Amino acid sequence: MPRTYVPNPRGVRHQQHSVEELENALTIISSGKSIRSVSRDLNIPFSVLQRFHKNRQQNPNFLPKKLGGQISLPECVEKALVENILKCSDWGYPITEFELRMFVKYHLDRVGTKIAKFKDNRPGYDWAKLFLKRHKQDISQRMCQNIKRSRAAVTNKMINDYFDNLTPYLKDISPDLIINYDETNLSDDPGRKRIICKRGTKYPERIMNFTKSATSVMFAAAADGTLLPPYIIYKSMHLYDKWTEGGPRGARYNRTPSGWMDGRCFLEWFIKIIVPYCKCKEGRKILIGDNLSSHISPEVIKLCNKYQIDFILLPPNSTHITQPLDIAFFRPLKGSWRKVLDDWKSNKKSPSVDKSTFPSLLKSTIDNLNGRDGDVIRAGFEKSGIWPLNRDRVLNMLPKDDQFDTSSEIVENNLTMFLKESRFGESTHKKTRKSRLKVPAGKSVRAHDLESSESEISEDDNLLNQTFNDENDNEIDQPSGNDTIIEPTQSTSSGNRGVINMPINVLQTNIEEGTWVAVNFGKNKPKIFFGKVVSVIKKGEMYEGSFTRPSLNIKNLDKCIHAFPEVIDFCEFSIIQVIRILKNPKPLRRGRWEFEENLKSVQEEFEKKK
Repeated sequence: MPRTYVPNPRGVRHQQHSVEELENALTIISSGKSIRSVSRDLNIPFSVLQRFHKNRQQNPNFLPKKLGGQISLPECVEKALVENILKCSDWGYPITEFELRMFVKYHLDRVGTKIAKFKDNRPGYDWAKLFLKRHKQDISQRMCQNIKRSRAAVTNKMINDYFDNLTPYLKDISPDLIINYDETNLSDDPGRKRIICKRGTKYPERIMNFTKSATSVMFAAAADGTLLPPYIIYKSMHLYDKWTEGGPRGARYNRTPSGWMDGRCFLEWFIKIIVPYCKCKEGRKILIGDNLSSHISPEVIKLCNKYQIDFILLPPNSTHITQPLDIAFFRPLKGSWRKVLDDWKSNKKSPSVDKSTFPSLLKSTIDNLNGRDGDVIRAGFEKSGIWPLNRDRVLNMLPKDDQFDTSSEIVENNLTMFLKESRFGESTHKKTRKSRLKVPAGKSVRAHDLESSESEISEDDNLLNQTFNDENDNEIDQPSGNDTIIEPTQSTSSGNRGVINMPINVLQTNIEEGTWVAVNFGKNKPKIFFGKVVSVIKKGEMYEGSFTRPSLNIKNLDKCIHAFPEVIDFCEFSIIQVIRILKNPKPLRRGRWEFEENLKSVQEEFEKKK
């Protein structure tokens, strides 16, 4: 049989009747009317009605078949296949055409059915194509986009909690006061392009220099479509004047060793971009962004309080559905960037875009949007459900809650559980490291939400403190490509030093937030860390702490000097793991702490007792 049957236009075309018409005719005949009269009234051949009526008399359950080839599987089985395909797609595990054929073979082998048309019970390529054609109103083939399992683990409850926290902040606020920020990179590769070449060419090529380098840019936009000046970050140890010429109006420039934004750059971006925009606006403002801990510091929170800015965090791993700039703005921006880059590279022999050329290319990229940036930004805020406020825009992109506990007879329980475990992973997984802030998504960040909020500004930060306290804010408004932001050092009030040995029942009544403890994380061999209790999960049972590391950059090795790592180490531990309660250590410069007993001696003593 040909894959696509085309009838002969010169051949005899028989009259076609639907199954419903034939069934109606047989019902009339069974009521007592003659076959010829029904044939004459309904314009159906007498021989057809006679044959079907004879079959109905022999078998009362006989049903007319449709014209043409018949499907190999019953309609109920095909309907179940369609529902299972939709089920797998909703859960993030869509099947391919080959997997569909293998699933049919597996089903037929399990039920013990043999289909003569299928070789070894496995459908062929043509059956899969015709199956998709028969059910094209429900399913279709599309190119997929891969997402990480962490992003797939975003649930309806997380989104609902986020919008529950966000709703009070968006009440009675204009869209020009709702700001979203996000960081992206613009690569040096203009990408592939369709070209005209000789038919049959296997590997069409074009001459175009490119590298794997990229430049990071921080963008911010308001819900009314206003695009704030970009903040460009070069990968370099120094910044030169040629790298800051010809860029977009109001753009700021900085550099980092990694080429990505760090805590100091974020603070400067906040001072130079967000503060000038918010100063000229009256009332409360909202700043929405991801929950990276490097983006938030006590200095940023101070500025937020000063200028009435509510700093709101998005749910973790959900920026692909909740970040307005990520949803709508970055794709047309990068499309315009590739076009500008392609035109520039066509006439240049340089293998890469040098830093002195990047600002002018970025300006051309934004100009080439032809004013569409405002419409695209507003569309991003709308699709993310922020403005106008509509949580259903985000919830519709996730599997429905009723699919978690389905009672359908077609979809088996083991398929539902398999998809649930595959999408969300094991629920017992416990993270030992966290780089995110423990602030509910959709709520404004406050000073006491930060672990470093207890630290005081060192004397080296007088210039930065003057910036915070300057009512005229003259230094904030002055542009400077070589601005340096000094990080604060960690310092707290000193206390009595030493180690306290206590039994378990005494530990349960003495461990509170801010208590210093020695905790064992080793299973076979003890591995002890000194840390500070951040929160009490369950009094007398579970706690969460921030743990230090021994500092080796000291002259006197007899002293026990510890420091918090750059990436804060949050970890949960039980009361059984607590070895001792430590007295408050002596604070030193540069965020280091001095304990009375050496970590090694504590570990040796614990091994002896064990």
